[in-house]
Amino acid sequence: MNTARRILTMEMALLKARKYCDKAERAHADVRRKLVNWGVGFKDREHIIGVLISEDLLNESRYASAFVNDKFRFNKWGIARIKSALKSKGVSDRNIADALKRIDPRAYKLELKELATKKLASIKGDSKRVKSQKTAQYLIRRGYEPSLVWTILQMGTEDSDDIGC
Repeated sequence: MNTARRILTMEMALLKARKYCDKAERAHADVRRKLVNWGVGFKDREHIIGVLISEDLLNESRYASAFVNDKFRFNKWGIARIKSALKSKGVSDRNIADALKRIDPRAYKLELKELATKKLASIKGDSKRVKSQKTAQYLIRRGYEPSLVWTILQMGTEDSDDIGC
């Protein structure tokens, strides 16, 4: 059995990369990593990235917007965690800032309040102070800003109109 790595021609790698980018929005770093895994050399990698950008199959701004939308709506992540994840993908600060502006502040606070309410209800048997501390730790790990978390927790979670949106 031959265990040698199969070498892709640039044309084959470009075709594969197009298919990869067609399936979902991709970060430039993810595409580069794939090309490296496929054994594509540096010059060919950079050429392929350029072609994908020129064909609008690879667009960092669009990727950042889709990432922010998905992580906020479906994963319920806060801004800090989203920003950190995008930075780790090599997305520019400008594209991160532009994408984060698309989060509606009211929806953000309402989501935080809903998560806080659910977490507080799930903690059994502890004092109110301990429940608040555990809930704050949970929300901060999810990427919500500590000052906003504590404001929400101090105001209580009963009335969603009190969150200052």
